[in-house]
Amino acid sequence: MDNEPTQESTQESIPNPISGSIPNPISESMQEPIRDPIQFTTAYDMKTAQANAPGFMKYFTKPSCYPNQEDAMKQIAEALEKGEVVLFEGACGTGKTLSALAPALDIAEKQNKKVIIVTNVHQQMVQFIHEARDIKRKTDIKVAVMKGKQSVCPDHLDYEECRAKTENTYELLEKERIYSKAKKELSESGERYKKSGDAREKILAEEIESDLKKMEPELQKKRERICPYLYEVLQSDATPFKKWLFDDVRSSEDINEYAEDKGMCGYELLKREMKHADLILCNYHHVLNQEIFLTLLGWLEKLPEDVIVIFDEAHNIENAARSHSSITISERVIERAINEIEEHVNHFPEKLKDDAQKILHLFFEATQESYESALGFGERNRIGTNWIDIQISDPYERFDYLKERFLRKIADYNKSSGKSLTIQSIQNILINVSEIGDEIESVYHERYKSGADSVRRKSNIVRAANFIFAYMLNSENPNYYPILNIRRDIETNEIYGRVELFTCIPRNVTAPLFDSLGGLVLMSATFRPFDMAKETLGIERQTLEIAYPITFPPENRRTYAVSVPPLYQSKRSHVWVRETVEQTLVSAICATKGNTIVYFQSFAEAEKYYSFLSQEWMIAESGIKVLLDQPGVSSNAVREEFFRIGESGERSVLVSYIFGTLSEGIDFRDDRARSVIIVGIGYPALNDRTKAVEAAYDTVFGPGKGWNFVILIPTIRRIRQAMGRVVRSPTDYGVRILLDARFQKSSAPKLGKYSVFRAFPEEESSEFIDVLPIELADELEKFFEDFSYD
Repeated sequence: MDNEPTQESTQESIPNPISGSIPNPISESMQEPIRDPIQFTTAYDMKTAQANAPGFMKYFTKPSCYPNQEDAMKQIAEALEKGEVVLFEGACGTGKTLSALAPALDIAEKQNKKVIIVTNVHQQMVQFIHEARDIKRKTDIKVAVMKGKQSVCPDHLDYEECRAKTENTYELLEKERIYSKAKKELSESGERYKKSGDAREKILAEEIESDLKKMEPELQKKRERICPYLYEVLQSDATPFKKWLFDDVRSSEDINEYAEDKGMCGYELLKREMKHADLILCNYHHVLNQEIFLTLLGWLEKLPEDVIVIFDEAHNIENAARSHSSITISERVIERAINEIEEHVNHFPEKLKDDAQKILHLFFEATQESYESALGFGERNRIGTNWIDIQISDPYERFDYLKERFLRKIADYNKSSGKSLTIQSIQNILINVSEIGDEIESVYHERYKSGADSVRRKSNIVRAANFIFAYMLNSENPNYYPILNIRRDIETNEIYGRVELFTCIPRNVTAPLFDSLGGLVLMSATFRPFDMAKETLGIERQTLEIAYPITFPPENRRTYAVSVPPLYQSKRSHVWVRETVEQTLVSAICATKGNTIVYFQSFAEAEKYYSFLSQEWMIAESGIKVLLDQPGVSSNAVREEFFRIGESGERSVLVSYIFGTLSEGIDFRDDRARSVIIVGIGYPALNDRTKAVEAAYDTVFGPGKGWNFVILIPTIRRIRQAMGRVVRSPTDYGVRILLDARFQKSSAPKLGKYSVFRAFPEEESSEFIDVLPIELADELEKFFEDFSYD
């Protein structure tokens, strides 16, 4: 991000422990002993070992194990059997997925559990499907791949619309069953009358026929409000789909294509068969969202203790959980809630109605006045259509100006009206209002189902009351941070606001979830320090902590730390600094015998250097194509073009940024990339949100932990992820280049706490080779001389 914190500016307020005199907590916790690997020959004979192999080996699909891989599987199997949480770090490209999946499937089979493996990276989901297909070829495992409901709905309905149509569909089927039964009774009564001539049978038949005529318009009306795709699913025989589904590992796209061909809903087809699956592949939100997870467990017919969950890219869990637990409300929702109370006045006792409307109105006014007073001269005209943050609470002191403004308004109202509203009474009122809102929500639901309303309404009363209640309760809690967002409406051109209760420490989501599961594996190539993960995620169960470094031949890789001047934000624009970076980049790119990826601190920096590289004559003369990874634009096309060029024997450079989607989860193996360059440190923007999270960690975990947990460690993890994009197998080779003196061992004494050399695991930093910018090209040429390049 462009506004990264300068270490000069954070020196006084943010203690950075990386100095010669202060022990580095990152290095200390990262230097957990690496377990001695069990050595295997590359010709490890799977057939010979099969008779004595552990149970998990039947799920292991490769002809041989990487070093450490069988050791990891043994330890994970033992830990899962004992109910321990597994914290697993393994270098990129060393078989982590299979190392976790094989023992999890074995233990799940023994304990009648199911395995759920989740990721938040699309490319990893593709990899999971490939791994599952390999396992499927070897065993009779049944696999289900899930995607979000709305993304696979043929009509793209939202959740509430889908729910109403689903209920209507089931009700229609029941009415049709009753109708069919009545028709059968009519036929039978008619036959009996023909045989017996009994007048009572004739009367009965006439009554049934009358009832059927009354039912027909009801059925027709109901048919107009159903989901036709679900209707087809419920009318169909499940056997053909079940057989097709579990004959192979079907992707979400495969399932949708099958369903579309038959006029059915793929989501509903899959849902019916989930209970038969042994392994479920899905996204983070299927597990981190409590409501969705409980629904998933219902389909599986399992309890939380009956599943083993594997989180891939587990270093991302904290941010994902934070987004799931943060809540917002816009002033427009509050305004609609006030009007909704007036619309449904008969649901409210008069006193409750007046108090509720006044509370909502005063919160609405406090919101508007808070952002109006914050906008300086001319700033209003510069507001665009994207949300921007306005501070209403100091990130460190946590004095909430919006809440204070709201309470002052309540006090003024009490004086003028003779009321005596207190925080406690306001909360009680909001609880009562929310309950009435739920009743109104039920009315909306029934009206939509019946066709009285063409659009499914949601109660704004519930949303407004619940949010203000949560806000009053938590806005000064260090685990949360209140913030005000504003933007311009693209249609009306008006500015409006939104209040957000941002979650700083998301363990309120992760701790109860992780404690409830039958088994849990958290894995990543960059997960250490484990102590930090346990603290921030609230893991209190016994843990198994294993970390394996890269085991590929060391002669196949080099890591160069180049003495480019430290790229602090305040120094980057200096002419001599930019020229040094430019010259070093050009020499490294031209000396690389293949594709090069360059990660910058932010997209703004990436864009500047992309412009330079695109016009640099040495790059053009060398026939090297320059590509740019842009935010907000799918990276698939540029990634595939980059792969194509490298795999065709030509050369290109892909310019990206450290917090982009291409810095992790993408396999740049072999000719796809031979060098990766990280330019600068790339700390995240030190905005109010980041400061609030940092302050919360200092408060909860101790002084200094905020900088480490929120800024330094996530940044180093991201850099390590980017470094791991190249050298993906024992036969692969490549170079990692770190352009910033702060990476160098030789510069650490001089730079003191600004150095990040000791923030890396020792087995990684020990490979850093300090070089001068003018030495880099020669070093690269010597390295690549040892490998054939056509």
